[in-house]
Amino acid sequence: MSRFLFYLIVVNMLTNMVSITPRILIAGSTTGTVLSLLLALVVGMILTYFLINLFSQFPGQGLPEIIKDHVPKGLSAPILLFFSLTWYFAGLSTLVVYSLIIFRFLTPEMSIYTIVLAFVVVVTYGVLMTSSNILYMSEIVLIIVFPFIFFVQLKGYLSSSLNWDYVRVAIMQINHLPSYTSFTSSLFIVIGAANLIIFNRFFTKLKKPSRKGMTILTLTCTFILLTTYFLPIGFGGFEALNNVLYPWIATSDSIRMKFGIIERIVFIFIGAFLALGVISMTMHWHVSLQLLSSVIYFKRFKWKSVNLTLPLFIVFFWAIAMYTTKTITSNGIFQSVQLFDRIILPIIIILLFVCLLAGKKGAQSKWPESKK
Repeated sequence: MSRFLFYLIVVNMLTNMVSITPRILIAGSTTGTVLSLLLALVVGMILTYFLINLFSQFPGQGLPEIIKDHVPKGLSAPILLFFSLTWYFAGLSTLVVYSLIIFRFLTPEMSIYTIVLAFVVVVTYGVLMTSSNILYMSEIVLIIVFPFIFFVQLKGYLSSSLNWDYVRVAIMQINHLPSYTSFTSSLFIVIGAANLIIFNRFFTKLKKPSRKGMTILTLTCTFILLTTYFLPIGFGGFEALNNVLYPWIATSDSIRMKFGIIERIVFIFIGAFLALGVISMTMHWHVSLQLLSSVIYFKRFKWKSVNLTLPLFIVFFWAIAMYTTKTITSNGIFQSVQLFDRIILPIIIILLFVCLLAGKKGAQSKWPESKK
């Protein structure tokens, strides 16, 4: 399995650790979250296998090229617009969550507009880069921040403040049937391979998933998924986390580095995840922008031989982001992310169906040539 494909999946998993997803999982702790985690892990790995396998049939092609070649024209535009809006909201939710985290924990005196504008400068530059450059950038960021994040997780498991009785109580909830909301929220964490709808353009020789690659990916997903849910509970318990919107921020603030330069590692922890958040936003909005421009592109909308279609879309992206971040409440972002997670499974099923349809039509178009 290509390391860049691994990055697409890992960035999505780690970014959701400090987002609203852990809060959704903990909120459903007594209604089947534990079984939902295990079920999402199994289903997520199966869907990941099929996604990689299907996109390997179209080397160097994104979803716009695949659809236009193999799907009726009347369906291609609505499908691409639907996926464009889906990926835009995924990036928007990350932006809102991380902007509120900065505002609440790092710079409470700063204007929220200033925080969002700071993201504008960085993410806009990233969105306009090529898919290959975004993947190279994600590699650099992961190499820098992943060892520290893993160290914090390991230190959390070894901390004397971790109450394993809380973890055992959480595990005992395995007797409840899976919850659909917890299941889809967990599934969203492990389904980062869906970004292949655009980033497959980079993989000109994407291989089918190997047994070794899927084993490593499954073990990584298992560790991150279980850590995302159980470690905050081990430090706070169910009752203390009932009113906590960002459980992992509270968890990281409970971990101390006694002999470190900075004893409270929460600030470095947030900084590391902010870097991953920028990469995640860049990936999602890059996908959204590429899908949108494949449907709507104004050829005559130019200024000094530079087409302004993409800058126009970016202006709309940020205008919506500014308004949403300023007006949405904490409960509003929780409800919005929860609603989006509920429809993630149908979205992936639609994506698989479209790729299967394109694969069948592509095979049928090649059949007469092989007979000749």
